[in-house]
Order: sequence, then structure tokens, then C-alpha cells
Amino acid sequence: MIDPGADWHTHSSTTDGQDPLIAMVIAGAAAGLHTLGLSDHVRASTTWLPDYVREVRTLAGRTPLTLRCGVEAKILDRAGRLDLPDDLPELDYVLVADHQFPGEDGPVHPDRVRALLEDGTWDAADCLDQLVTATALALAASPVPPVLAHLFSLLPKCGLDEEQLDDQHLDALADACLATGGWVEVNEKWRCPGARTLRHLHRRGVTLSAGSDAHRAADVGRWAYLPLVSAELT
Repeated sequence: MIDPGADWHTHSSTTDGQDPLIAMVIAGAAAGLHTLGLSDHVRASTTWLPDYVREVRTLAGRTPLTLRCGVEAKILDRAGRLDLPDDLPELDYVLVADHQFPGEDGPVHPDRVRALLEDGTWDAADCLDQLVTATALALAASPVPPVLAHLFSLLPKCGLDEEQLDDQHLDALADACLATGGWVEVNEKWRCPGARTLRHLHRRGVTLSAGSDAHRAADVGRWAYLPLVSAELT
């Protein structure tokens, strides 16, 4: 159902991780994985991506693990634009991430969203609608197969709760995933999304994947949240 032998979300010292790519690969093998996704953060201004992809492909020839090369990119605005370089090398997937709230003209810091909700300037229901719509559009905007990373981890930072989402919201995301071939990650670091969301998406036929969101080699392929939610899907 959710394969614990594949970790699709890891970060090396190329960006904000502690250890180099080779250390992440060695850790993946030590954790008993069969597939490891290397997926450092990018922005539109990133210039090192071709070298990164070449290094991952080179490492793939030196390990029994199946290595996949991805990147993590944030959703920028309500139109679902992704913070990706224009000239992408060949990638296997993109982690689509809700790092900040997708506002009308660009990302809005969660603290600002919380303040606007608390003073009544913004409405919680409208925010939830906007986030779901932007996420669905971002799936369609991905130039390669998308994976929703740490889905709804943004909500508590904004003073919102995943339980405020209704079935229509979850159906909209399921429809977008099925239309684009997108997956939804069970994120170990942020322990999200919750069991209700995952059950709904699973019933709709959305593929679920595992992501440690490891920022150091010791956390690659190490699961605590994953088995808990997996048990609730059986």
C-alpha cells in the first residue's frame, strides 16, 4: 500500500542537509531501502541543477539501490506557479511543497496569514479553498511527475487545522492527482497528512508514497509515523 522500502524525499548538503549525496545513498542502503529519491530544494534562480543531476546519475551506477533524481519546489501563488528554473535538466519527479501560503501575488508567510485570520481580514474557509485550488493547479503545472510533499503541513503554522477541510477539498486534490499521475507523500518529519486525508485519497485511488524528509543521513528510510498511518489504511 505504502512502500517503506522507497524513500522519495531527502535533502543533502547541496542545499540545507547535513551530509553529501554519497552519504545519503550509503544510508539508504543501510536502512534496507530498494529505492531512494534525492530531492534537494530548488528555486527559479538555481544554477547548480545540471551538475546535481549528473552526480545523482553517476551515483546510480555505483549502488545496488535504485536512485531517482527529483527536486523540491514550492508553490508560489494561487495560480499554482512553481519555483522552478526555466531550463530543467531531465528529472524523475518534482516534490510540490506548500512552504508558504500561495497568495494572489506570491507567497505569504504563515505568520502573516495567522495574523490576517485573527483580525478577521481573511476568512478561514476562503484560505482553505485557495490553498487546495493552488495545490491542484501546481500539480498540473509540474513539467515532470509530481509528488505532493508534506501536504497540509502549512495549515497549523497559519492557525488552521487539517480537520477543517471537507470532502470536497479532498476530492479536488484526488481529482488533480489522478489527472496528472501525481502521488501524495506520507511525510515522516512533519507527520502529515493525517489519517483521514490519506484514507480519503487512498479510497479514490491516489498513489501514496513515503518520504522521510531526511536532512541528515541517519534519518534516511527511518519510519515511525509511516507504520502508524499505514495501519489505519488497511
